[in-house]
Amino acid sequence: MLRIFRHYIPLPTIVLSAVEVAFVFFTFYVFHLRSARHAASQHQNLYYSLGFAFSIFMMMVALGLYNRAIFGKHREMLIRIVLSFCFVLPIFIVAMGVIGHYIPWALPPSPETYLPGMLLGLISVTGTRFLILPMIDVGALKKRVLVIGVGELARRIERLVADNANRGFLVVDYIRFGSEAPCIAPRFFDEGRLPEGYPLAQFADEKLVDEIVIATRDRRGLPIDDLLDCKLKGITITEYLTFWERETGQIDLEALQPSWLFFSDGFRMNWFPNLIKRLFDIVVSLVFLSLTMPVMAMTALAIRLEGPGPIFYVQERVGLNGRRFPLMKFRSMSVNAETDGVPRWAAANDQRITRIGALIRKTRIDEIPQVINVLRGHMSFIGPRPERPFFVETLAKEIPYYNERHRVKPGISGWAQINYPYGASVEDARQKLTYDLYYVKNRSLFLDFVILLQTARVILWPEGVR
Repeated sequence: MLRIFRHYIPLPTIVLSAVEVAFVFFTFYVFHLRSARHAASQHQNLYYSLGFAFSIFMMMVALGLYNRAIFGKHREMLIRIVLSFCFVLPIFIVAMGVIGHYIPWALPPSPETYLPGMLLGLISVTGTRFLILPMIDVGALKKRVLVIGVGELARRIERLVADNANRGFLVVDYIRFGSEAPCIAPRFFDEGRLPEGYPLAQFADEKLVDEIVIATRDRRGLPIDDLLDCKLKGITITEYLTFWERETGQIDLEALQPSWLFFSDGFRMNWFPNLIKRLFDIVVSLVFLSLTMPVMAMTALAIRLEGPGPIFYVQERVGLNGRRFPLMKFRSMSVNAETDGVPRWAAANDQRITRIGALIRKTRIDEIPQVINVLRGHMSFIGPRPERPFFVETLAKEIPYYNERHRVKPGISGWAQINYPYGASVEDARQKLTYDLYYVKNRSLFLDFVILLQTARVILWPEGVR
């Protein structure tokens, strides 16, 4: 994987996206080139083609077409590819009309030149996904990993591979040192001990190992000299928590040690990144507010017509450094939904939710007023979701490091929101915290932009909405 601004991106994903962008650019450029009469128009054609290819790429990212989980779902992948081009097409047509009206000398392409280019671009991307990818030996592109350990941490890696075969690594073997109790499958443990005096570096060479992962809690029996020999031969030595963070986009709470938090790269809270993030929040919020104003007006009218009660719902939430603030939402539940005064999570088919409320919760429209909270500085556009004080106090007692998510401002969308469905239990909160801590550790403007793009996927495919 490549680490870009502290966020891990699989190398095959980068290569695939580069190939698809090149195909889209080339097809658009060739068809538009036929209408280019002189050097100036050919030069402008280059910019139009780059702009179109980049727009398609951004839309494909937003619809989750570069997530590993989508590669095995052919029907859903095809639908999202077609939607990417369908969403970009009207935007591109409007943009070309504006350019032609206000900048005549810019010579925008005509539909008879760019529509065939778009169609061929769609065919090329689809062909890449369904014809070229299956012909590639994906296993040959994966990093070959040797795991040191056969206990609980090794079992988590084993389950990680079993749950998703599209991981970017291949475990070649598990090696046992010391007296660690075996937890992995017997077929691995039976072969999990090196012969006495057999060099680890030689074994790694025979297995063509690229990386060794230290996945054992008791490290007193580790062969330090052998590991150093492997390191000096160019084999990467990685600690379990770092490996897990890189491959899953989560931080494993069960294995987390304070020492790893102290010494690992991340958790930077400098004033300059905070200033840039604040500017990002203001710009995105103002643009988002201006675009959604008609939707907000229609939603307010629908809530008012459905029955008595306030249009907006204000609820106390916990924000940065544990400070409380009033969070604004469109009201989606009946008035006095908690008549007994006991806070509770929304459940599936919750009877407290109104008809309009069910619609706006499914489409996330109820969250739009939180843009006001962002402009007021209570929230960020991207960050961990803010919880109610009652739940925070309860979860902080049951889940270690839960309060660390309050080291940054809460957000309307976040890394946990695009990777995990709605949470309505302590276990759900524990799983979401693994993503929230990853965000707190690796937050950057680049990661915020990635989350912002993929929020569109969550809105269009709202799994787990309640």
